[in-house]
Amino acid sequence: NQVEWHLGYHNETLLAGMKKLGVTLEAWSPLAGPTAGLAGHPGVSLSDKHLKALALKHNVSTAQVAFRWSVHKGVVPVTATCSEAHALGDLATFGFDLEDEEIATLDSFKPQVLDALVV
Repeated sequence: NQVEWHLGYHNETLLAGMKKLGVTLEAWSPLAGPTAGLAGHPGVSLSDKHLKALALKHNVSTAQVAFRWSVHKGVVPVTATCSEAHALGDLATFGFDLEDEEIATLDSFKPQVLDALVV
């Protein structure tokens, strides 16, 4: 079942219940940023300094860190691209792992709510 799941919004109770029933959670909007509140809950910017530090440590992109966090939780991040480079980057999510304390840090992220959206 596909539900909203990203660094700024993740329902751990729902995930536990789904796992208990043997149902895989598919993450809708796994890279949601601060403007995601227009269509769901606000997320965490991929330029967040803590997210960037983890990406630098593992020599990967911030998107790969966000995807890996989901995968570590047993969640399937739903993604799409028309770019071969992006597709290869998404697949590289499986080329590294995150430590328990890094997962805990990512679990603690709060959504970044924008005061105003400038268009």
